[in-house]
Amino acid sequence: MNLPNINSHISLLHAVAPANTIGLTANNIVNRETILNSLQHSFRFPDYFGGNFDAAYDLLLDEVDTLKNSTVWRFAIDGKANVDEQALVYWQQLMRDTQDYASTKGIALDIELYIEPC
Repeated sequence: MNLPNINSHISLLHAVAPANTIGLTANNIVNRETILNSLQHSFRFPDYFGGNFDAAYDLLLDEVDTLKNSTVWRFAIDGKANVDEQALVYWQQLMRDTQDYASTKGIALDIELYIEPC
């Protein structure tokens, strides 16, 4: 699997993900839909969620506003999954933008992306 370069703000780990990880894979696929569905479910986005990355960003900012301490968000991709690389680039940008917002609030938000072994 070819993944886009993950910058220093996002840790890329080739390992089995911990139990509290948000899976981005569904039916052996990682794409825009699986990513947004995973975010919606895991962060309990409201019913009016628009199902796009801009709406996800707005709702993730609300999530950051509730954080009191530094935290880690963990995500996972099945190493055998068929990955839409462009969707993963959008996810990466979403995470970086969310981290940037968190830093303006004095919160260190670390992102870990686990690529689970085949």
